[in-house]
Amino acid sequence: MLTVAIIFLATVFGATQTQNFSLVGKAMVLAIVLIYLITTIYGGLISWKTDKVLDELKEADDGQAGRLHKQLAELNHQADHISFAANECPYIGLLGAITGIYFFMTGSGGLGGALDPAHIKEIMSSSLVGLGIAFIPTITGVFFRSVLSWQHHLIEHEVTYVLKGY
Repeated sequence: MLTVAIIFLATVFGATQTQNFSLVGKAMVLAIVLIYLITTIYGGLISWKTDKVLDELKEADDGQAGRLHKQLAELNHQADHISFAANECPYIGLLGAITGIYFFMTGSGGLGGALDPAHIKEIMSSSLVGLGIAFIPTITGVFFRSVLSWQHHLIEHEVTYVLKGY
């Protein structure tokens, strides 16, 4: 339910903020959202499997407990993919921001090679909105990193708690 709400809010916010967005920026934001969606589905599957093993562990005898602990350790290992995806989201967003800034500086009469102060002042005043838009992919990446890191923490915390015998 939280995932649906987050994607809805991101879509509504994104639709209003990305009207003048470059193709590269849109592609980076789309990549981050897709990574988030796929990783969240993957995390849900791991959570479901973890809950199933934890329920079995409550009713298991000592002979079965070792096998179930091994399954929990494997699920905990698989959950590291969520952490990896979370850590990459800001970098994908940063790539979009850097590309946007590069196009601002070099493309369509941008700052590339023009050192005339009047020209720079004109370009800067007309392009501040575009430069601000360049940072939206980074903001998106950092936001989704936070949510994915939280999902990873929930899985890892529960599994580690059981594996350490607390």
